[in-house]
Amino acid sequence: MSEWQTFYLKDLGKIVGGATPPTNNPKNYGNKIAWITPKDLSTLQGRYIKKGSRSISRLGFKSCSCVLLPKHAILFSSRAPIGYVAIAEKRLCTNQDFKSIIPNKKIYFEFLYYLLKYHKNNLINMGEGTTIKGIYNIALGLFQVKIPPTYYEQQKIARTLSVLDQKIENNHKINELLHKILELLYEQYFVRFDFSDENNKPYQTSGGKMKFSKELNRLIPNDFEVKTLGDNPLCNTIKTGVTPFKQKVYYETKHIQETLSLNQGLKVSYNKRPNRANMQPSIYSVWFAKMKDTKKHLFLNQHMQSWIKESILSTGFCGLQCQKHTFEYIASTIKHSPFETRKNNLATGATQKAINIEALDYIFILIPNKKLLDNYSKITKPLYEKISNNIIETQTLTALRDFLLPLLLKQQVKPQ
Repeated sequence: MSEWQTFYLKDLGKIVGGATPPTNNPKNYGNKIAWITPKDLSTLQGRYIKKGSRSISRLGFKSCSCVLLPKHAILFSSRAPIGYVAIAEKRLCTNQDFKSIIPNKKIYFEFLYYLLKYHKNNLINMGEGTTIKGIYNIALGLFQVKIPPTYYEQQKIARTLSVLDQKIENNHKINELLHKILELLYEQYFVRFDFSDENNKPYQTSGGKMKFSKELNRLIPNDFEVKTLGDNPLCNTIKTGVTPFKQKVYYETKHIQETLSLNQGLKVSYNKRPNRANMQPSIYSVWFAKMKDTKKHLFLNQHMQSWIKESILSTGFCGLQCQKHTFEYIASTIKHSPFETRKNNLATGATQKAINIEALDYIFILIPNKKLLDNYSKITKPLYEKISNNIIETQTLTALRDFLLPLLLKQQVKPQ
């Protein structure tokens, strides 16, 4: 390979900022122009982004100094926080918390993406400011990097890493699809109550006997019961406390991306672990984040056993120990959106609101008969197992990618 050359970032592309249209005019928002904020990147599953949680109108775009970035521009969050990186999948714009780079012909766009990922910590250290640190255009432009002199060499390195990232992204997409299928099955069984009756017909649609539940304020099948999440025969609340260990990986709620993936946790010893590192995961346990408006779930079946053995969780999670045949039902109940709504309504606290264990006695759940629970478990178990296998594989691939990235960019390993 040719000798690598040193460049300033400003010599590898045009560095542009973003802006926020005035929020006092609703007509500035809610149209076809994708508008990205750092919050959108905080939950991004993959390298590419094409839309954020909000969009802006042409009026909003013209009302401020927004820049319409081309496809394959590299988004880099320069404040609040510094260091999120993504590739524009289509034309879009950002708020003022970004310094995006429109790459020129000297650099392959995916290589620039990995280059910024590699230098993330160095760039974070460049942040200036007393309360919220940020990087200015000039400082970012004068940041020096080494790159291979040819597109071909840059592409070889980027594609070595892209193979891993593509598989990771595919796993995320598969898991998203599997969760959608699970949601449809749960709604068929326990919202519409159209599970198969003894004549293999949909129960409620075919005139199955129903009764009114005062707790749920709705009709439910005759042989169903209603209990609370805090007191029911299907699961028990997991208490705080972990067994002594030499070293484990500690996961806070921020390390969990919805129900799709696990970010890298923190290695801790038993004696020097944080006070909040005090929840013990177990097989057939279901976990959710206590914090209001924080949708984080963990569904730990037997396929997560290797992860369970080496991990501990934050007390920011609430755990439910299920039985083998009730695991899938409880997991689906917690994943169902009305649970999060009820959790948020019961959250208390002066600054950061969260649900407490006592509040679980005010969350009502259906208790189906055992035959139906067994049937639901049989149907959904393969889906939950596939989700778990994908999560474990993704964690392995992520570790491999993060191991290779510095080796490739330090020229200690040559791409094939």
